[in-house]
Amino acid sequence: MSRQAPLRLLDLAAQSLLSDEDSAVRALGELPVGLFPTLSTVAFEGGHTKTVTAMVQAWPFPCLHLGSLRDQSITQDLLEAVLDGLELVATNTACPRRSKLKVMDFTHDFGHSNWEECSETSPAPFVITHVLEEPEADQLTPSFREQPRSDREPVDIYTDLFLGGLFGFFHLSGFLSNILQRVEKSHGCLRLRCRTLVINQVPFRSLIEILGMLELEAIQEVRLHHRSRFCFQSDLIQFFTQLGQMSSLGKLIMSDIPWDFPADCFSLLSLLDHLQKLHLTFGCLSGQLHKMLSDLQKPLETLVINGCRITENDITYLSQSTHATRLKELVLCSNNLSQTVPGPLKVLLSEVSGTLQHLNLRSCRLKEAQLRALLPALCCCSRLRSLVFYDNVISTSGIMNVLQHLAGLKELKRVHYPVPAECIVYLDEYRWGNLNRVELARVHTRLQEMLQALQRADMELTNCTSMP
Repeated sequence: MSRQAPLRLLDLAAQSLLSDEDSAVRALGELPVGLFPTLSTVAFEGGHTKTVTAMVQAWPFPCLHLGSLRDQSITQDLLEAVLDGLELVATNTACPRRSKLKVMDFTHDFGHSNWEECSETSPAPFVITHVLEEPEADQLTPSFREQPRSDREPVDIYTDLFLGGLFGFFHLSGFLSNILQRVEKSHGCLRLRCRTLVINQVPFRSLIEILGMLELEAIQEVRLHHRSRFCFQSDLIQFFTQLGQMSSLGKLIMSDIPWDFPADCFSLLSLLDHLQKLHLTFGCLSGQLHKMLSDLQKPLETLVINGCRITENDITYLSQSTHATRLKELVLCSNNLSQTVPGPLKVLLSEVSGTLQHLNLRSCRLKEAQLRALLPALCCCSRLRSLVFYDNVISTSGIMNVLQHLAGLKELKRVHYPVPAECIVYLDEYRWGNLNRVELARVHTRLQEMLQALQRADMELTNCTSMP
């Protein structure tokens, strides 16, 4: 008999039991613990909502993983059935077998979660993941019973939230709205814990209300995209106050923030001692970088400043800040840095040379002489792994000069270089039109041959025309 045969027999037995759903529900009180995962998988696949509700209410493991709410294989009816069972668990409604459920997980990558209750997982054939633990003595007998306790611990609902609006209007999806309503009505028996929160064009006032229903200390990543040119400053302050309460926040991405955004709001994030990655993409940062970074408790490891019109003073502040001693990734793309070379930018690169692994200087209006002035500092970045400097006006000889100088950086494996000036027709100083692809191919071959001669054939070269 093959190794899979017992699984098929269990599946057939589960399907037979579910042919009479009322009998299946009654049998849960006598069902051995080890059969729950198989029965739950078959119940989900068959759309047996009544059994799903009952199984959640009687779930004998600390965790139940159902996959992302974006997974189209989970129907609305099944999700509603899960919530019905979860509500019964939280309210201690009497059932033949009391649930041990602590975590209901709706995230897409449960295997990478680090929740203490779910540290050991074993995926079942469908979407169910459970935690196996040593059963108590009375769990080994079919007659196991446990009376509900009045001091039932809250059940945590884990999910990644994707909130989106359109043309200034925002409404919650039916299921998410249902979750929020049930959490609110549970009076603390259900807790909504979100790891990743993606916000796209949601009015700040609506966002503040939703955040008020979440366990803020559980949020690890926030991505905020807000294209409106107007919002009440009081709403912004309230939102940043809530951000400052996200004690586990490690990554914050903010783009398209209103032009009148007060940079002083960042002082409300001073208690975020886990924040390591900060991405800023908006046009109101000019001369304000010190207000945004000076109150952060710990140095950042990743700083992305994309199209923020940063000034020479901003680069000077960054080079003198504690962040320069820890940065592993620095992205300054789409900023005019021509006035910062060879002064503040060269100093900054010298300061980050001990830790920097990834540097992006795309579209920074750097010319050949300016890039050449940065080479001494770049050559000191011994841990550099990738360099991006395309969309700057540089000749073939200038690109070769850069590669020759950096060939000694043994960890540098990827370089995204600009289209050489000889291969392109410029419409003006920074916009180009016709591209001579034949000549570009010749240049690329020359660069590769040069790297081989320098014994750096392991370095991957890419130009913007070959990037996805």
